[in-house]
Amino acid sequence: MPTELIVTCAPSGDPAEADELAARFHGVIAVLRAERPLHAIVAAAGATPVLVLGSARADLYVQGRPFRATVGMAFLRLVRAVKGEIDPLVRDARLQAGETVLDATLGLGGDALVAAQATGARVLGIEKSALLAAFTVCSLRRLPPHGEALGRLVEVIQGDHRAVLSQLPDRSFDVVLLDPMFDKPSAAEPLFDLVRQNADHAPLERDTLAQAQRVARRGVLVKDAAPGHALVRLGLTPRPQRRGKPIVFAWAKAR
Repeated sequence: MPTELIVTCAPSGDPAEADELAARFHGVIAVLRAERPLHAIVAAAGATPVLVLGSARADLYVQGRPFRATVGMAFLRLVRAVKGEIDPLVRDARLQAGETVLDATLGLGGDALVAAQATGARVLGIEKSALLAAFTVCSLRRLPPHGEALGRLVEVIQGDHRAVLSQLPDRSFDVVLLDPMFDKPSAAEPLFDLVRQNADHAPLERDTLAQAQRVARRGVLVKDAAPGHALVRLGLTPRPQRRGKPIVFAWAKAR
């Protein structure tokens, strides 16, 4: 398998974490820094991205462009929830305390983190890209102190969600989340560029949705770019959203 990501450590980082990520995700290799300057490691990597682990932060370098390991806007969504706002994902999935959630298209883990806050229970996230999986794990481990417990509730596994869904038992999660890559990019935070470059762009198919419905006890929440053409293609009805919102959801009942 070709190398998708090189992981090394800043002086404050723990080489054991680099080794653990390399053992956990196919396509990731750990490289000892051995007193070499960072620019030398990045140069030696060529076009292969380099993830540098520190004790409090992690930085990804993709052809010279740096990305700080964070969950992006998701943490703002958590703060809003603490203030009493109901996140659209939580509202449309009707998530309740104690429910189990499978985020079949994890990305940066934002939806999984919001689901963990709403349920207080473990959330399993599936991510095909080794780079995104490792980056998201590092982000979840480096949340601010008041978010650390939530980060530990999100478990990340690497895999093709279509294959994983087909192997899961019937009714093994209360809710399944599906967020396929949108056909048309919208204005978004810089981290979305990283997702778009590494995500699986295959459209969501009816067979995959059916598998998710089989795995769910209550149902599947599917996300799409407004106005929801992909949802309609799947025979789903986009739920009303406030005007100007860039995303829409649809609910598919469990089978």
